Amino acid sequence: MIRARNVVRSIASNWAMLGLNVVIALFLSPYVVNKLGSVYYGIWALTLQFTGYLFLLDFGVRESVIRYVSKYNARQKAGPLNAVLTTAVHIYVPITLICCALTALCAWGVPYWFDLDPALRAEARWTTLLIGGSIALTFIFNIYTGIQYGLQRFDLANGFGMIIVLLRTALIVWLLDAGYGIVALSAVQFGMTIVGGLMGVAIATYLLRKANLSFKLVKLAGKRRSALRKRVFGYGAYVLINNLGQKLIFASGAVVTAVMLPIAAVTPYAIAGSLIDNLRSLVSMTASVFNPVSSHLHALGRGDEVARVMRTGSKLAVFVALPIAMSFVVLGAEFIALWMGEEFRQPAGMVLLVLGLAQIISAPHFIVSSVLYGISQHRVIALIRISEGVLNLALSILFAWKFGVVGVALGMSIAHVISVGIVLPLRACRVVKLPLHSYYVATIVRPAIAIVPFTLAAIWLPTHYPASNLFVLLAQIAGLVVVLYVPSVFALGLDKEERAMVMRLLTRRPAQAAAP
Repeated sequence: MIRARNVVRSIASNWAMLGLNVVIALFLSPYVVNKLGSVYYGIWALTLQFTGYLFLLDFGVRESVIRYVSKYNARQKAGPLNAVLTTAVHIYVPITLICCALTALCAWGVPYWFDLDPALRAEARWTTLLIGGSIALTFIFNIYTGIQYGLQRFDLANGFGMIIVLLRTALIVWLLDAGYGIVALSAVQFGMTIVGGLMGVAIATYLLRKANLSFKLVKLAGKRRSALRKRVFGYGAYVLINNLGQKLIFASGAVVTAVMLPIAAVTPYAIAGSLIDNLRSLVSMTASVFNPVSSHLHALGRGDEVARVMRTGSKLAVFVALPIAMSFVVLGAEFIALWMGEEFRQPAGMVLLVLGLAQIISAPHFIVSSVLYGISQHRVIALIRISEGVLNLALSILFAWKFGVVGVALGMSIAHVISVGIVLPLRACRVVKLPLHSYYVATIVRPAIAIVPFTLAAIWLPTHYPASNLFVLLAQIAGLVVVLYVPSVFALGLDKEERAMVMRLLTRRPAQAAAP
């Protein structure tokens, strides 16, 4: 019962955190763009994307901390826990120093690598230093974040995280309104990293004490230290490969745009990319519960149910993502014009259309990946991801020459569809013994039929009832979802068994017991 409450509480806090970030982004993004202008906002977005590669230095250590904190808390073993946490400190200290050195190198090179105007170079360097410094500090604080997650207190982490988000937003608005620029924004980021990190230290210390544990650095002998490092790195090795692939896939777009095109072209790509990131976060959070479910079923030898979970969960992911992704495709340009300004309608709208189409095919892969992690087949994901990242980079550079910023999005989308729409299902369905045609019927055929009424209405809507502002457009989309999409999904998207299950959940009736 306690575990169920913890799971519900953690999921609710994750959704609350995502919702707050989405709401703030909707209001803050146009404000920041208008205050900074396309050139400075492009530098800001580029710096965030470029320095984001430094997170790869984590090597999956935080995930290892989460795992072992959870394990040793359950067994109430303070000694082994402190040995692992001490090992994490030994790993993170040199990583932090390396990150600082790389940040200094990036600060020196960014103006030349992206051919910035001399008048912009000083601000670009200070911005890079402060953002890179924030990332360096994050590594040390990751130990305490891992403790909070390992003790299953996402609610506390997210609760205090929301306070930091609100405080950071207020400072950004105040400083930009006072006439400050991207250096001030990066200083806020740096300062809030310190404040949030110290809050995390206090929360983790309190939670450990409450669990009758503590965090104390211990002396480790040579062989034991080597064995612990190997254990920590061993768990995170494929996490690192997967993260590297993720960065190449989702964070290289702005970098490729900046290298191949004028710096101002980064802004429309960043605008569309932020919307896609929010959609990915939504589906990712939906998928997170399928890891322990598949792990439990796999441990019991119930492979047929693992296959059913992957099929049903993948369909659920598509149904969650589909109205949003299709809104991006059909109404995305209108949304961006009302949100960010008419000048971004065409460039950002086209990027959003291309990326939105890819996300329709992409949605199931979050569930598939979660299931594969649950049955210890995450090596497959890591290798597919890194291959996709390389292909994405090559195609984005190639298409940028001919199609500009839309070409960057096109390169990413083609690589992504090949990877998660073809290669990953082929491998995953073979692993869980799910017929491939059953997977594609669930994730493509039925959703494609179910979305038709919504899509036709969305195409018809702007010409007959154009939205006067963003709130009206969002209300129109919500109305289409309730009136057309949900009934269509129930009638056309679900099979007979799934409709019966939905009705049982709505009426709270138990399923009939199977005949003896």
